[in-house]
Amino acid sequence: MVGIRQIPAHGAGRYVRARPLGAYESPGQRIRQRITMQRDRSQSPTALLRLHSLKVLFCTLSYYPGITGGAERQARLQAEELVRRGHHVTVVCARTDNLSSGEINGVRIVRLRRIDRRHLFRISYMVRLLAWLSRHVREYDLVHVHLANLQADIAVAVAHLSDRPAYVKVACGGAVGEIQRFTPVARVTRWYGLRHADRVQALSDQIAAELAAIGVSPGRTVRIPNGIDLDEFRPVSAAARRRLRSDLGLAENSLIVLFLGRLVDYKGIDDLLEAWPSVRGQSARLVIVGATADQQPIVPRGVIVRDWAHSSLRYLQAADIFVHPSHADGMSNAVLEAMACGSVVVATEHGATDRFLTGETDALLVPVRDPAALADALQRVVADSKLRARLATGARASARRYALAAIVDQIEAEYLKMLAGTGTHADGCEFAPPPVAEMSAAGEARIRA
Repeated sequence: MVGIRQIPAHGAGRYVRARPLGAYESPGQRIRQRITMQRDRSQSPTALLRLHSLKVLFCTLSYYPGITGGAERQARLQAEELVRRGHHVTVVCARTDNLSSGEINGVRIVRLRRIDRRHLFRISYMVRLLAWLSRHVREYDLVHVHLANLQADIAVAVAHLSDRPAYVKVACGGAVGEIQRFTPVARVTRWYGLRHADRVQALSDQIAAELAAIGVSPGRTVRIPNGIDLDEFRPVSAAARRRLRSDLGLAENSLIVLFLGRLVDYKGIDDLLEAWPSVRGQSARLVIVGATADQQPIVPRGVIVRDWAHSSLRYLQAADIFVHPSHADGMSNAVLEAMACGSVVVATEHGATDRFLTGETDALLVPVRDPAALADALQRVVADSKLRARLATGARASARRYALAAIVDQIEAEYLKMLAGTGTHADGCEFAPPPVAEMSAAGEARIRA
Protein backbone atom coordinates (compact mmCIF):
# COMPACT_ATOMS: atom_id res chain seq x y z
CA MET A 1 0.00 0.00 0.00
CA VAL A 2 1.34 3.41 -0.96
CA GLY A 3 1.38 5.88 1.93
CA ILE A 4 0.47 9.55 1.89
CA ARG A 5 2.94 12.13 3.24
CA GLN A 6 2.20 15.68 4.32
CA ILE A 7 4.13 18.43 2.52
CA PRO A 8 4.44 21.95 3.97
CA ALA A 9 2.93 24.57 1.62
CA HIS A 10 5.42 27.43 1.85
CA GLY A 11 4.01 30.77 2.86
CA ALA A 12 0.52 29.32 3.43
CA GLY A 13 0.88 28.05 6.99
CA ARG A 14 -0.94 24.81 6.11
CA TYR A 15 -0.38 21.33 4.70
CA VAL A 16 -1.58 19.67 1.52
CA ARG A 17 -1.81 16.02 0.62
CA ALA A 18 0.68 14.94 -2.05
CA ARG A 19 1.18 11.58 -3.70
CA PRO A 20 4.70 10.10 -3.44
CA LEU A 21 6.97 9.49 -6.40
CA GLY A 22 5.77 6.50 -8.36
CA ALA A 23 2.03 7.14 -8.03
CA TYR A 24 2.00 8.21 -11.69
CA GLU A 25 3.92 6.92 -14.67
CA SER A 26 6.34 9.87 -14.66
CA PRO A 27 7.05 13.09 -12.70
CA GLY A 28 5.64 15.13 -15.59
CA GLN A 29 2.30 13.34 -15.35
CA ARG A 30 2.20 13.95 -11.61
CA ILE A 31 2.78 17.70 -12.07
CA ARG A 32 0.36 17.96 -15.00
CA GLN A 33 -2.42 16.32 -13.00
CA ARG A 34 -1.91 18.76 -10.12
CA ILE A 35 -2.03 21.69 -12.57
CA THR A 36 -5.31 20.38 -14.01
CA MET A 37 -6.78 19.94 -10.52
CA GLN A 38 -5.75 23.44 -9.43
CA ARG A 39 -6.49 25.36 -12.64
CA ASP A 40 -9.92 26.47 -11.47
CA ARG A 41 -8.35 27.88 -8.30
CA SER A 42 -6.25 30.35 -10.34
CA GLN A 43 -2.93 29.34 -8.76
CA SER A 44 0.26 30.42 -10.49
CA PRO A 45 2.68 27.78 -11.84
CA THR A 46 5.28 28.67 -9.18
CA ALA A 47 2.69 28.35 -6.43
CA LEU A 48 1.69 24.95 -7.81
CA LEU A 49 5.27 23.74 -7.71
CA ARG A 50 5.52 24.63 -4.05
CA LEU A 51 2.67 22.22 -3.31
CA HIS A 52 5.08 19.42 -4.24
CA SER A 53 8.08 18.00 -2.50
CA LEU A 54 10.31 17.33 -5.50
CA LYS A 55 13.23 14.94 -5.48
CA VAL A 56 16.03 16.80 -7.26
CA LEU A 57 19.38 15.27 -8.21
CA PHE A 58 22.35 17.64 -8.49
CA CYS A 59 25.46 16.53 -10.42
CA THR A 60 28.64 18.44 -9.62
CA LEU A 61 32.34 17.66 -9.54
CA SER A 62 32.87 18.36 -5.83
CA TYR A 63 30.95 19.59 -2.82
CA TYR A 64 31.50 21.30 0.51
CA PRO A 65 33.59 20.98 2.63
CA GLY A 66 36.05 19.98 -0.08
CA ILE A 67 37.87 22.56 -2.19
CA THR A 68 35.26 23.94 -4.55
CA GLY A 69 34.91 26.54 -7.28
CA GLY A 70 32.13 28.96 -8.10
CA ALA A 71 29.83 26.41 -9.74
CA GLU A 72 30.02 24.13 -6.71
CA ARG A 73 29.39 27.01 -4.31
CA GLN A 74 26.24 27.95 -6.22
CA ALA A 75 25.18 24.30 -6.15
CA ARG A 76 25.44 24.31 -2.37
CA LEU A 77 23.49 27.56 -2.00
CA GLN A 78 20.71 26.36 -4.30
CA ALA A 79 20.56 22.88 -2.77
CA GLU A 80 20.15 24.21 0.76
CA GLU A 81 17.56 26.77 -0.35
CA LEU A 82 15.55 24.07 -2.12
CA VAL A 83 15.68 21.95 1.04
CA ARG A 84 14.40 24.89 3.07
CA ARG A 85 11.44 25.02 0.67
CA GLY A 86 10.56 21.40 1.39
CA HIS A 87 12.24 19.70 -1.58
CA HIS A 88 14.58 16.72 -1.28
CA VAL A 89 18.01 17.28 -2.84
CA THR A 90 20.74 14.71 -3.42
CA VAL A 91 24.16 15.76 -4.72
CA VAL A 92 26.31 13.21 -6.53
CA CYS A 93 29.96 14.19 -6.93
CA ALA A 94 33.50 12.84 -6.92
CA ARG A 95 35.04 11.89 -3.59
CA THR A 96 37.77 14.43 -2.79
CA ASP A 97 39.88 15.25 0.28
CA ASN A 98 39.01 11.81 1.75
CA LEU A 99 35.47 13.00 2.48
CA SER A 100 32.68 10.49 2.94
CA SER A 101 29.07 10.46 1.81
CA GLY A 102 26.54 11.84 4.25
CA GLU A 103 24.15 14.71 4.88
CA ILE A 104 24.96 18.43 5.25
CA ASN A 105 22.23 20.91 6.20
CA GLY A 106 19.54 18.56 4.94
CA VAL A 107 21.26 17.86 1.61
CA ARG A 108 22.22 14.24 0.95
CA ILE A 109 25.74 13.92 -0.50
CA VAL A 110 26.85 10.86 -2.47
CA ARG A 111 30.61 10.93 -3.06
CA LEU A 112 31.81 8.45 -5.68
CA ARG A 113 35.29 6.99 -5.47
CA ARG A 114 37.70 7.53 -8.34
CA ILE A 115 41.25 6.58 -9.24
CA ASP A 116 43.43 9.41 -7.93
CA ARG A 117 46.00 9.35 -10.70
CA ARG A 118 46.51 12.29 -13.01
CA HIS A 119 45.41 10.64 -16.24
CA LEU A 120 42.74 8.40 -14.74
CA PHE A 121 40.79 10.34 -12.12
CA ARG A 122 38.45 12.11 -14.58
CA ILE A 123 37.58 9.12 -16.72
CA SER A 124 37.29 6.82 -13.68
CA TYR A 125 34.82 9.22 -12.08
CA MET A 126 32.75 9.48 -15.27
CA VAL A 127 32.52 5.67 -15.43
CA ARG A 128 31.37 5.55 -11.80
CA LEU A 129 28.90 8.39 -12.43
CA LEU A 130 27.40 6.55 -15.43
CA ALA A 131 26.96 3.39 -13.38
CA TRP A 132 25.45 5.22 -10.39
CA LEU A 133 23.03 7.25 -12.52
CA SER A 134 21.92 4.16 -14.40
CA ARG A 135 20.92 2.55 -11.10
CA HIS A 136 19.41 5.54 -9.30
CA VAL A 137 18.20 8.28 -11.66
CA ARG A 138 14.60 7.02 -11.70
CA GLU A 139 14.40 7.77 -7.96
CA TYR A 140 14.37 11.50 -8.80
CA ASP A 141 11.98 13.90 -10.49
CA LEU A 142 14.68 15.74 -12.43
CA VAL A 143 18.45 16.10 -12.88
CA HIS A 144 20.29 19.42 -12.49
CA VAL A 145 23.92 19.48 -13.72
CA HIS A 146 26.24 22.19 -12.38
CA LEU A 147 29.06 22.41 -14.96
CA ALA A 148 28.69 21.50 -18.61
CA ASN A 149 31.59 19.11 -19.06
CA LEU A 150 31.43 15.37 -19.83
CA GLN A 151 29.21 14.83 -16.77
CA ALA A 152 26.49 16.80 -18.59
CA ASP A 153 26.62 14.46 -21.59
CA ILE A 154 26.36 11.43 -19.32
CA ALA A 155 23.67 12.81 -17.01
CA VAL A 156 21.42 14.12 -19.79
CA ALA A 157 21.63 10.87 -21.75
CA VAL A 158 20.78 8.71 -18.72
CA ALA A 159 18.03 11.11 -17.59
CA HIS A 160 16.29 11.04 -20.95
CA LEU A 161 16.56 7.26 -21.24
CA SER A 162 14.73 7.18 -17.89
CA ASP A 163 12.14 9.80 -18.92
CA ARG A 164 13.50 12.42 -16.56
CA PRO A 165 14.04 16.09 -17.56
CA ALA A 166 17.54 17.57 -17.34
CA TYR A 167 18.72 21.09 -16.53
CA VAL A 168 22.35 22.06 -17.27
CA LYS A 169 24.21 25.15 -16.11
CA VAL A 170 27.17 26.51 -18.10
CA ALA A 171 29.41 28.08 -15.47
CA CYS A 172 31.97 29.95 -17.56
CA GLY A 173 32.53 31.32 -21.06
CA GLY A 174 35.58 32.11 -23.13
CA ALA A 175 38.81 30.20 -23.53
CA VAL A 176 38.59 28.51 -20.10
CA GLY A 177 34.83 27.96 -20.23
CA GLU A 178 33.24 24.60 -20.76
CA ILE A 179 32.26 25.06 -24.40
CA GLN A 180 35.66 26.09 -25.73
CA ARG A 181 37.69 23.97 -23.31
CA PHE A 182 35.80 20.75 -24.08
CA THR A 183 35.67 21.17 -27.86
CA PRO A 184 38.04 18.16 -28.36
CA VAL A 185 35.69 15.95 -26.31
CA ALA A 186 32.72 17.24 -28.30
CA ARG A 187 34.17 15.72 -31.46
CA VAL A 188 32.98 12.45 -29.92
CA THR A 189 29.99 13.53 -27.82
CA ARG A 190 28.68 16.11 -30.32
CA TRP A 191 27.68 18.33 -27.37
CA TYR A 192 24.96 15.81 -26.52
CA GLY A 193 24.28 17.16 -23.02
CA LEU A 194 23.89 20.78 -24.05
CA ARG A 195 21.98 20.05 -27.26
CA HIS A 196 19.49 17.73 -25.59
CA ALA A 197 19.02 19.25 -22.12
CA ASP A 198 15.52 20.53 -21.46
CA ARG A 199 16.99 23.77 -20.09
CA VAL A 200 20.49 25.27 -20.36
CA GLN A 201 21.33 28.12 -17.99
CA ALA A 202 23.59 30.86 -19.38
CA LEU A 203 25.12 33.39 -16.98
CA SER A 204 26.23 35.86 -19.65
CA ASP A 205 25.64 36.98 -23.23
CA GLN A 206 29.00 35.43 -24.12
CA ILE A 207 27.84 32.01 -22.92
CA ALA A 208 24.49 32.38 -24.70
CA ALA A 209 26.28 33.18 -27.97
CA GLU A 210 28.55 30.16 -27.56
CA LEU A 211 25.52 27.94 -26.95
CA ALA A 212 23.79 29.23 -30.09
CA ALA A 213 26.99 28.61 -32.08
CA ILE A 214 26.98 24.88 -31.21
CA GLY A 215 23.29 24.49 -32.04
CA VAL A 216 21.51 24.90 -28.70
CA SER A 217 18.05 26.28 -29.31
CA PRO A 218 17.58 29.80 -27.86
CA GLY A 219 14.16 28.64 -26.71
CA ARG A 220 15.80 26.23 -24.25
CA THR A 221 18.39 28.75 -23.01
CA VAL A 222 17.45 30.54 -19.78
CA ARG A 223 19.20 33.66 -18.52
CA ILE A 224 19.30 33.18 -14.76
CA PRO A 225 22.19 34.78 -12.84
CA ASN A 226 23.98 33.49 -9.76
CA GLY A 227 22.50 34.22 -6.36
CA ILE A 228 23.85 35.30 -2.99
CA ASP A 229 22.83 34.75 0.63
CA LEU A 230 22.31 38.32 1.82
CA ASP A 231 21.85 37.19 5.41
CA GLU A 232 25.36 35.74 5.48
CA PHE A 233 27.19 38.24 3.28
CA ARG A 234 26.54 41.68 4.76
CA PRO A 235 28.55 44.60 6.13
CA VAL A 236 29.65 44.61 9.76
CA SER A 237 30.14 47.44 12.22
CA ALA A 238 33.47 49.22 12.62
CA ALA A 239 34.02 47.45 15.95
CA ALA A 240 33.28 44.04 14.42
CA ARG A 241 35.65 44.79 11.56
CA ARG A 242 38.44 45.63 14.00
CA ARG A 243 37.88 42.32 15.79
CA LEU A 244 37.91 40.44 12.49
CA ARG A 245 41.19 42.05 11.48
CA SER A 246 42.72 41.22 14.82
CA ASP A 247 41.62 37.57 14.49
CA LEU A 248 43.02 37.40 10.94
CA GLY A 249 46.31 39.06 11.86
CA LEU A 250 45.66 42.14 9.72
CA ALA A 251 46.51 45.70 10.75
CA GLU A 252 43.43 47.45 12.13
CA ASN A 253 44.23 50.83 10.56
CA SER A 254 45.35 49.60 7.13
CA LEU A 255 43.39 49.95 3.91
CA ILE A 256 42.93 46.29 2.99
CA VAL A 257 42.85 45.44 -0.73
CA LEU A 258 41.69 41.81 -1.08
CA PHE A 259 42.21 39.28 -3.88
CA LEU A 260 40.32 36.05 -3.38
CA GLY A 261 40.55 33.07 -5.72
CA ARG A 262 42.67 30.37 -7.30
CA LEU A 263 46.20 31.50 -8.09
CA VAL A 264 46.09 30.58 -11.76
CA ASP A 265 46.81 32.69 -14.82
CA TYR A 266 43.23 33.25 -15.98
CA LYS A 267 42.31 34.73 -12.59
CA GLY A 268 44.65 37.62 -13.42
CA ILE A 269 46.96 37.19 -10.43
CA ASP A 270 50.05 38.04 -12.50
CA ASP A 271 48.39 41.25 -13.73
CA LEU A 272 47.64 42.22 -10.14
CA LEU A 273 51.17 41.55 -8.94
CA GLU A 274 52.54 43.62 -11.83
CA ALA A 275 50.15 46.49 -11.08
CA TRP A 276 50.48 46.62 -7.30
CA PRO A 277 53.96 48.22 -6.97
CA SER A 278 52.59 51.27 -8.84
CA VAL A 279 49.86 51.85 -6.26
CA ARG A 280 50.87 54.55 -3.78
CA GLY A 281 49.40 54.63 -0.31
CA GLN A 282 51.27 54.11 2.92
CA SER A 283 48.35 52.38 4.63
CA ALA A 284 47.29 50.18 1.68
CA ARG A 285 47.96 46.45 2.07
CA LEU A 286 47.32 43.81 -0.58
CA VAL A 287 46.04 40.52 0.86
CA ILE A 288 45.95 37.47 -1.43
CA VAL A 289 43.80 34.55 -0.25
CA GLY A 290 43.92 31.34 -2.25
CA ALA A 291 47.36 29.77 -1.92
CA THR A 292 47.61 25.97 -1.94
CA ALA A 293 50.49 23.53 -1.67
CA ASP A 294 51.11 23.70 -5.44
CA GLN A 295 50.15 27.37 -5.93
CA GLN A 296 52.49 29.67 -4.01
CA PRO A 297 53.03 33.02 -5.77
CA ILE A 298 56.21 35.09 -5.64
CA VAL A 299 55.01 38.47 -4.41
CA PRO A 300 56.48 41.95 -3.84
CA ARG A 301 57.55 42.90 -0.33
CA GLY A 302 54.64 43.77 1.93
CA VAL A 303 52.04 41.66 0.12
CA ILE A 304 50.27 39.23 2.45
CA VAL A 305 49.53 35.72 1.14
CA ARG A 306 47.09 33.40 2.89
CA ASP A 307 46.00 29.84 2.19
CA TRP A 308 42.78 28.97 0.44
CA ALA A 309 39.87 29.30 2.90
CA HIS A 310 36.68 27.24 3.08
CA SER A 311 34.81 30.43 3.93
CA SER A 312 35.69 33.81 2.45
CA LEU A 313 33.26 35.69 4.67
CA ARG A 314 35.66 36.96 7.33
CA TYR A 315 38.13 38.28 4.79
CA LEU A 316 35.40 39.99 2.77
CA GLN A 317 33.95 41.69 5.84
CA ALA A 318 37.43 42.79 6.93
CA ALA A 319 38.39 44.26 3.52
CA ASP A 320 37.95 47.79 2.20
CA ILE A 321 38.57 47.08 -1.51
CA PHE A 322 38.05 43.91 -3.51
CA VAL A 323 40.07 43.44 -6.69
CA HIS A 324 39.00 40.95 -9.34
CA PRO A 325 41.38 41.02 -12.37
CA SER A 326 40.10 37.78 -13.93
CA HIS A 327 40.37 37.07 -17.66
CA ALA A 328 37.37 34.71 -17.76
CA ASP A 329 34.34 33.99 -15.58
CA GLY A 330 30.70 33.26 -15.92
CA MET A 331 29.43 35.41 -13.06
CA SER A 332 31.83 35.72 -10.15
CA ASN A 333 30.50 34.63 -6.76
CA ALA A 334 33.33 36.45 -5.04
CA VAL A 335 32.42 39.78 -6.64
CA LEU A 336 28.78 39.41 -5.61
CA GLU A 337 29.82 38.54 -2.07
CA ALA A 338 32.23 41.47 -1.87
CA MET A 339 29.51 43.85 -3.06
CA ALA A 340 27.09 42.55 -0.43
CA CYS A 341 29.72 42.99 2.30
CA GLY A 342 30.23 46.63 1.34
CA SER A 343 33.66 46.37 -0.29
CA VAL A 344 34.66 48.67 -3.13
CA VAL A 345 35.03 46.54 -6.27
CA VAL A 346 37.71 46.97 -8.96
CA ALA A 347 37.13 44.38 -11.69
CA THR A 348 37.90 43.55 -15.29
CA GLU A 349 35.24 43.71 -18.00
CA HIS A 350 34.45 40.19 -19.17
CA GLY A 351 31.72 37.54 -19.00
CA ALA A 352 28.70 38.86 -17.11
CA THR A 353 30.72 41.52 -15.27
CA ASP A 354 29.54 44.41 -17.39
CA ARG A 355 25.94 43.20 -16.95
CA PHE A 356 25.81 43.14 -13.15
CA LEU A 357 28.33 45.92 -12.51
CA THR A 358 28.05 49.54 -13.66
CA GLY A 359 31.29 51.46 -13.97
CA GLU A 360 31.59 54.51 -11.68
CA THR A 361 28.32 53.58 -9.95
CA ASP A 362 28.98 50.37 -8.04
CA ALA A 363 32.50 49.48 -9.23
CA LEU A 364 35.50 50.57 -11.29
CA LEU A 365 35.89 48.47 -14.45
CA VAL A 366 39.11 48.03 -16.40
CA PRO A 367 40.10 46.11 -19.56
CA VAL A 368 41.29 42.52 -19.28
CA ARG A 369 45.09 41.97 -19.22
CA ASP A 370 45.86 45.65 -18.64
CA PRO A 371 48.03 46.01 -15.50
CA ALA A 372 48.47 49.75 -16.07
CA ALA A 373 44.72 50.39 -16.12
CA LEU A 374 44.31 48.13 -13.09
CA ALA A 375 46.96 50.11 -11.19
CA ASP A 376 45.27 53.41 -12.09
CA ALA A 377 41.88 52.18 -10.84
CA LEU A 378 43.35 50.86 -7.61
CA GLN A 379 45.18 54.15 -7.08
CA ARG A 380 41.92 56.07 -7.48
CA VAL A 381 40.07 54.14 -4.80
CA VAL A 382 43.06 54.00 -2.44
CA ALA A 383 43.48 57.78 -2.60
CA ASP A 384 39.82 58.91 -2.55
CA SER A 385 37.71 58.08 0.51
CA LYS A 386 34.61 59.80 -0.92
CA LEU A 387 34.83 57.66 -4.07
CA ARG A 388 35.13 54.55 -1.91
CA ALA A 389 32.04 55.47 0.09
CA ARG A 390 29.99 56.15 -3.04
CA LEU A 391 30.99 52.93 -4.80
CA ALA A 392 30.43 50.82 -1.66
CA THR A 393 26.91 52.21 -1.28
CA GLY A 394 26.18 51.46 -4.94
CA ALA A 395 27.60 47.95 -4.63
CA ARG A 396 25.40 47.06 -1.66
CA ALA A 397 22.32 48.31 -3.51
CA SER A 398 23.19 46.31 -6.64
CA ALA A 399 23.85 43.12 -4.66
CA ARG A 400 20.25 43.09 -3.45
CA ARG A 401 19.14 42.26 -6.98
CA TYR A 402 20.73 38.82 -6.67
CA ALA A 403 19.10 37.63 -3.45
CA LEU A 404 19.25 33.83 -3.39
CA ALA A 405 15.51 33.42 -2.83
CA ALA A 406 14.69 35.38 -5.99
CA ILE A 407 17.14 33.32 -8.07
CA VAL A 408 15.79 29.99 -6.79
CA ASP A 409 12.26 31.25 -7.51
CA GLN A 410 13.30 31.41 -11.18
CA ILE A 411 14.95 27.99 -11.12
CA GLU A 412 11.86 26.46 -9.50
CA ALA A 413 9.74 27.99 -12.25
CA GLU A 414 11.93 26.33 -14.90
CA TYR A 415 11.65 23.00 -13.07
CA LEU A 416 7.88 23.30 -13.30
CA LYS A 417 7.96 24.07 -17.01
CA MET A 418 10.18 21.05 -17.65
CA LEU A 419 8.01 18.70 -15.60
CA ALA A 420 4.69 20.03 -16.86
CA GLY A 421 5.74 20.08 -20.52
CA THR A 422 4.50 23.64 -20.96
CA GLY A 423 6.80 24.34 -23.90
CA THR A 424 10.10 26.08 -24.34
CA HIS A 425 11.31 29.11 -22.45
CA ALA A 426 10.13 32.22 -24.27
CA ASP A 427 12.48 34.87 -22.86
CA GLY A 428 15.70 34.10 -24.73
CA CYS A 429 16.50 37.51 -26.18
CA GLU A 430 18.47 39.55 -23.69
CA PHE A 431 20.21 38.87 -20.39
CA ALA A 432 18.76 40.91 -17.54
CA PRO A 433 19.12 40.44 -13.77
CA PRO A 434 15.91 40.11 -11.79
CA PRO A 435 14.62 43.36 -10.29
CA VAL A 436 14.27 43.43 -6.52
CA ALA A 437 10.48 43.46 -6.88
CA GLU A 438 10.53 39.99 -8.46
CA MET A 439 11.41 38.33 -5.16
CA SER A 440 8.36 36.44 -3.91
CA ALA A 441 6.79 37.16 -0.55
CA ALA A 442 7.81 33.66 0.51
CA GLY A 443 11.37 34.38 -0.61
CA GLU A 444 11.47 37.58 1.42
CA ALA A 445 10.16 35.74 4.44
CA ARG A 446 12.88 33.12 4.10
CA ILE A 447 15.56 35.83 4.00
CA ARG A 448 14.18 37.47 7.13
CA ALA A 449 13.77 34.16 8.97
